[in-house]
Amino acid sequence: MKIPCICVDDKHKPLEIPFCKWVVKGSEYHVTHVYHQHQQKGIKGVELAEFDISECVPYNCYRLDRFAFTEDNLNKLIEMMQDCTELNDIDISSIVEKLTSIEQLDGTI
Repeated sequence: MKIPCICVDDKHKPLEIPFCKWVVKGSEYHVTHVYHQHQQKGIKGVELAEFDISECVPYNCYRLDRFAFTEDNLNKLIEMMQDCTELNDIDISSIVEKLTSIEQLDGTI
């Protein structure tokens, strides 16, 4: 499953991730997996279909809060989170509350 989203935050690019693999604010991407990053203070991360950053140690995914989703795609994201076994002990609703919906952006990208 690939869930469309829009980048809403491209600031603070880690040095380990090259510019050719960095997200751009306002661009569309597709989430393929959701992670719970224990080593990153529990920050939720996503893998994108467009980039493979698995060799950009210590980074292997992008912060989830860098992206916004339509209401329909947010429901698909919740479904994906429920399927990701490493998120079994995580309160998914608290993650979703912190996300920006595309409808909330209202032309701010």
